[in-house]
Amino acid sequence: MNGRQRRLNRILNKKTGRSLVIAVDHGMALGAMTGIVDIAKTIRDLDALNKIDCWLMTKGVYVHAFDPAGDPGVILRASGGATIAGPDLTREGLTATVKEALHLGTDAMATSAFIGSDFEHETLINMAALAGKCRKWDMPLLGVIGLGKTNEDKKKDPKFIALASRVGAEHGADIIKTYYTETDFDKVVAGCPVPVMIAGGPKCESDLDTLKMIHGALQGGAKGIVMGRNVWQSPHPAALLSAVYGLIHENMNVTEAAELLAHGIAGE
Repeated sequence: MNGRQRRLNRILNKKTGRSLVIAVDHGMALGAMTGIVDIAKTIRDLDALNKIDCWLMTKGVYVHAFDPAGDPGVILRASGGATIAGPDLTREGLTATVKEALHLGTDAMATSAFIGSDFEHETLINMAALAGKCRKWDMPLLGVIGLGKTNEDKKKDPKFIALASRVGAEHGADIIKTYYTETDFDKVVAGCPVPVMIAGGPKCESDLDTLKMIHGALQGGAKGIVMGRNVWQSPHPAALLSAVYGLIHENMNVTEAAELLAHGIAGE
């Protein structure tokens, strides 16, 4: 056991090797979105369900709004500096240091690389630089794969997502967060030497669609999901979270998870 493995064990469940991560870092670029306007309340309400392995958040939210009842894992968002009001959301820079992460007691850091965008080079260099600093202190790094508006159509292209995932790992990420492709997702996972987790957004049309996406990813070898708005913008976040937990940690199929979801909604 070393520091890196201990921290990874707080992100990926030791029994299942999987993780249910809830992301609440959206406000750094999009502001007070529906579902996270009162972000402290959102965190309290979801944390009380005791289904979350780990959280992904910015240092501002960690310091000012994070007060869980238990002791879940935390991944500190370390890239940003661009907003929806600016010229390009892909023009991110590093916004947190390993020293800050250690001071705060978080378990990993996360930075984006926007593959195929105008800022591909800068964001990959940032990822590689942060990976080197993280390695020095046994701090795991989550590589968040972004594409940018000009590459939106590539989200469903397994060859492109496989490329992007491999590139993130090659630049030092210990875990990759990327997009789920309905076809050949197993090939995306096979070509990536580190665990792959899927991004939970954009918002699915229904909670059932969310369950189908997660199940398909798990069948393809994903180690879990990093999800945000599909949970905290759902009309039934508690029921959905229980169903997602069943998929990830109890090996439920879609039918079983959908039944659990329906039962949870009926009991509200």
